[in-house]
This record gives sequence, C-alpha cells and structure tokens, in this order.
Amino acid sequence: MDKVGHSRFREFKGISLTLATIIILAVVITITLAFSYWVGGLTQVFLGFERVEVSHVEVVYDPDGWSGSGFAASGEGWNVSIGLVNKGVWDSTFTDFLVNGKPMEVYSGDVVLIDPEGNCYTSSRDLSIRLKAGTSTTLTVWIKAGGFRHGQVVSITLQTARGGSFQRDVMLT
Repeated sequence: MDKVGHSRFREFKGISLTLATIIILAVVITITLAFSYWVGGLTQVFLGFERVEVSHVEVVYDPDGWSGSGFAASGEGWNVSIGLVNKGVWDSTFTDFLVNGKPMEVYSGDVVLIDPEGNCYTSSRDLSIRLKAGTSTTLTVWIKAGGFRHGQVVSITLQTARGGSFQRDVMLT
C-alpha cells in the first residue's frame, strides 16, 4: 500500500474477461479439431471394408475359339465379361478364382481368366489382379465347351487377399 492507501497492483491491468474467453475458446476448438482428425484416421484403419460389386455380366458364345495375349483356345466356348466396381475403402487384390466352387486348375486349361492387360491365367498360383478403391475394371473368362453346355449355370467366384469372396452365377447361352 502506498501512502494514500492504494494497492500497487491497481496500476497493472489484466486481460479483459472477453479476451480471456476468446483465448480459451480458440484453444478448446483447436484441441477438438486435432482430436477429431486423429479419431477419423483410426476409424478408417479399423473400420475399413472391402466391397466389390459386379456391375455387368455379358456371355457371348464363340464357335471359333478365342485367342489373346500369349494364349489361344481352340474349339467352341463362351466369353464371359464381368464388370467389377470396388465401392469399398480398401484396394482389393484378387488372388484366387473358382468355377463351380473348384479352382480353375481343375479344368486343365478349359477355363481361362483374362485381366484387362490381356494376361491369361489358367492357375491361381500367379494370380494377382489389383482393383483400387473407387475404380472399375472388366475381367474376361473363357470357358471351353468341352466340359460345359448351353443353358448350364456356372458359378464364378473371385477371392481376395483379405479374404473377401465375390460370387456371380451366369448362364451359358
């Protein structure tokens, strides 16, 4: 106290109540935004999913056989075009291909999977077709007429590295 009875701290003015409230709100909002981005990143990692849909299937009978990059099939058969769309969060890598629940190796070359680049697969051993999230592609399956017939329903299943299984039944017309 000075001689007159005033406190020495009166001449030091603090920040106003309004300014203090604004600073506290800015800090709280910054922390909340940082937390929400962090939780959002964790959610994508733990709650991501694989969702591949068949957009279209076209079956065309070909009496003359099929030839493509590094592969030729003689005799009659069917070209089955399968349009796929990845509507999931994760990229999908197809690592196995089944026909009527059996690996394509069982058919000894009578079933061939052709990717968009023209690579032909008669075995799932080297199969690795990647479909990025949000994209689409078309795969072609050649089915030779020897072990199959007109009007037969064939179950085509693509399996992914993450364990997803995507099946579609087609009728050979």
